[in-house]
Amino acid sequence: MGWILGFVGALLGALIADESRMFFGFLAGGGLGLLSGSLLLLRRRVGLLEQQVMVLRGQAAAAQARSGPVAAPGPDPATVVPRPGPASPAPMPPPVPERPEPLRPEPAPARPAAGAAAAAAPAPRIEASAPPARPAEPDPITRALLAAKAWLFEGNVPVKLGVLVLLFGVAAGIKYAADAGWLVVPIELRLAGIAAAAIALLVWGLRNAAERPAFGLSLQGGAIGILLLVVFAAFRNYEVLGAMPAFVLVVVLVAGASVLAVKQDAPALAVLGFIGGYLAPVLLSTGSGNHVALFSYYAVLNAAVFAIAWKKAWRALNLVGFVFTFAIGGVWGAKYYRPELFASVEPFLVLFFLFYVAIPVLYALAGRQKNGKVDGTLLFGTPLLAFPMQVGLLEGDRFGLATSAVVVAAIFAGLAVWATRNSRLRDLAQSAAGMGVVFATLAIPLALDARWTSAAWALQGLGMVWLGLRQGRRLTRWSGLVLLVLASGAWLVSLFEWNLDWEDRFLINGHAMNLGLLAFGWLAASFLYMRAGAGRVLQVLLFLAGLAWWVLLGVREIEVNLFPHFDALYYAGFCLLTAALAAVLRGPLAWPRLSWPVAASVVMLLPLSLVSQDHSETTLFDWPLLLWWPLLAAALVTLRALRTPRSLGLMFAHLAWLVTVALAAGITLLRVLADRASLADGWLLPAVLAPLAVLFALAWKRPAIAGWPVADQFPRWRPAWLVMAGLGLGLGWLFGNVLPGDSAPLPWLPLLNPLELSLLLGLLVAAMWLRSHTDPHRLGWLAWAGAALFLLSMSVLRACHQLGGLPWSPGLLGETVAQASLTVAWCVAGVAAWVLGSRRRDRALWWLGAGLLGVVLLKLLVVDRQFVGNIAGIVSFVVVGLLLIVVGRIAPTPPRRPE
Repeated sequence: MGWILGFVGALLGALIADESRMFFGFLAGGGLGLLSGSLLLLRRRVGLLEQQVMVLRGQAAAAQARSGPVAAPGPDPATVVPRPGPASPAPMPPPVPERPEPLRPEPAPARPAAGAAAAAAPAPRIEASAPPARPAEPDPITRALLAAKAWLFEGNVPVKLGVLVLLFGVAAGIKYAADAGWLVVPIELRLAGIAAAAIALLVWGLRNAAERPAFGLSLQGGAIGILLLVVFAAFRNYEVLGAMPAFVLVVVLVAGASVLAVKQDAPALAVLGFIGGYLAPVLLSTGSGNHVALFSYYAVLNAAVFAIAWKKAWRALNLVGFVFTFAIGGVWGAKYYRPELFASVEPFLVLFFLFYVAIPVLYALAGRQKNGKVDGTLLFGTPLLAFPMQVGLLEGDRFGLATSAVVVAAIFAGLAVWATRNSRLRDLAQSAAGMGVVFATLAIPLALDARWTSAAWALQGLGMVWLGLRQGRRLTRWSGLVLLVLASGAWLVSLFEWNLDWEDRFLINGHAMNLGLLAFGWLAASFLYMRAGAGRVLQVLLFLAGLAWWVLLGVREIEVNLFPHFDALYYAGFCLLTAALAAVLRGPLAWPRLSWPVAASVVMLLPLSLVSQDHSETTLFDWPLLLWWPLLAAALVTLRALRTPRSLGLMFAHLAWLVTVALAAGITLLRVLADRASLADGWLLPAVLAPLAVLFALAWKRPAIAGWPVADQFPRWRPAWLVMAGLGLGLGWLFGNVLPGDSAPLPWLPLLNPLELSLLLGLLVAAMWLRSHTDPHRLGWLAWAGAALFLLSMSVLRACHQLGGLPWSPGLLGETVAQASLTVAWCVAGVAAWVLGSRRRDRALWWLGAGLLGVVLLKLLVVDRQFVGNIAGIVSFVVVGLLLIVVGRIAPTPPRRPE
């Protein structure tokens, strides 16, 4: 009810007051209302106490009824008629329900004494009554109406009416005084009164700080805030104070607030005071633009923040100083800075930078944790805000910016080195080292061109990858990988810059150095990841990227700085260099992946050797292509490094080396014999196939020689090499059969010319291979027989060409001499097979001869009968007939099968 009277009183005060005196009306009405409300609250409390007394009485009566004595034996209570008594008193208010007691067990009936006439009646059972329900309380509006009714119509009503009349009288008197001007106070006195009230509030807060810290500190903070607002209003709104006195008062208040905060360990009070201190120059500014005074004042404030940070780990206060210093400084710089002010502004920027780099160190030292906390906002935010401001001050001076970046990097590096001596500052040391790396990275492109930037970033990125893997920090190692990517991009940018003359020197130029460092950085990063056992896919990607930069280095130097006529030889030398380096490093570094460049380099020798043959005047037996042979020998030696641990690429590399040697030697012999010795085609095919045949024979009969220097591993792919070489020789053999086989400068002799001797040698080797198998397949021998018949036929046709002067073309088959010769040759071969099969009791061979003779007879009927009119046709018929007679006499029937 008190709030109703307060509101009524305030309303009356508002009605009798005008705009300038409304405060006093509210004050008078509100005071009377509060007084009346207090009286009403007292009366309500008395009423509540009376109700509680009545409730307690009811509870006592109920308890007595439950615990009454057991009735003595007597007449049946049901027959007793109750007497009429006096009227019942007024009903008691319902008792407050309490916890019901448990029902007591019924007492056992007493045993009758000896000689008693009748048993005593059992005691009546007392039932426990259920607790009465608690009545619902009225809602707030009903309670308010009931209270108003009780106040108006109960108690001392005249006094209450008198209080209301008195309220109206006092309000009217205050209005009259205000209209007469008795309440007008000068602004100076009003501000002084507010300041005095704030000081009293401050003193009250100091007196209560010990017993009630939260209450006392809140009063102190509010009082200091009021005093700051009073000073600001006296200066800005009412011009009672000048700028300098107002500034001095603000400084005194801020200093006092800082002292009180440190003394009472109250960071909130310090924050409040310093916010007022940082805002004072802005709020009390006269527009003179004296930046030296502004930054000097901020230097004093920041020194105070630094001093407090020396004793207290108040991060909020540090952030307040950091934000206000750089925010207001940045706004001033954007609006008022001119180049001629550099000398007076730069020292303050450096000082503020040092303040807020040192404060995180104090914050980490002040912590009680085993590993001091790092204020990342200040440690990272200070250089990231101060350096852009330095960029604005220097206005594009790259050398000055590079120097600044180096100085910042040195500061953070020194801080990291110092912090490593304290085990509690481990995180601070790592964070400072990271910032040092960042600014060292930033200094490079500012001071150097793109080529040098690429080189420096490659090394720096590799260092960060190493540090991140060593310390298990993902952010550090990924930052290093980003630097490697940026280094690659910087080299690409350098391609568009002006190239100096010295860059054209072989290997002694900026691009060669950049590419070498990029290759080293990427390959070393892959090696570090391999050693750490992390990121298998990333290891492969880094390794391939490093190889790509290495290959690009070789390609650029060869294409730009070497004579292009022998590029294939130069590329082969680069492949050998790559293989040799990888082979030398694979074992000591325990880096199996280095087998990739070894195997790839040896495989690349095959196409390069073929390209090197594309010189009309120079062969691999002439300088400088003669270097191919020691190069191939050295490449073979590098394969030794792939044995342990065994590499899958060893098989492919060795097979490629064998093919390379066979082709290089064969093509070289072909060119020498054809171009310089002027030998006929009958010599060329045997010369081309000779190196391959030698390697095939060595692998077949002497695998230790053919597989050197990896003879212990050679048996794993020896069958593959035999198949490959056999296919090559087989194709060469087929091709040789269709050649005319000229043997110039030697005369041509059947079967004794170079071509047919080599073809016969091929058949002989095939027969030896078939015989070397303990259980050869019949199809193999059948194929060999077909090849022998094919060689016999082509040799007969070649003899017709060489001796009979017939043209070597498909038209040769239409000549009578050629057909007759084929008939006779086939018949001789059939008779020989027939007779040998009979003598050796080889039914397969006998049937083979019989089949061939059948083919001869069919040929006589179909083909040769058209040549009966000339001597050649007649001779063929006669010879076939005589041979059949002879075979009929020697072996007329096939040999019997063995039992």
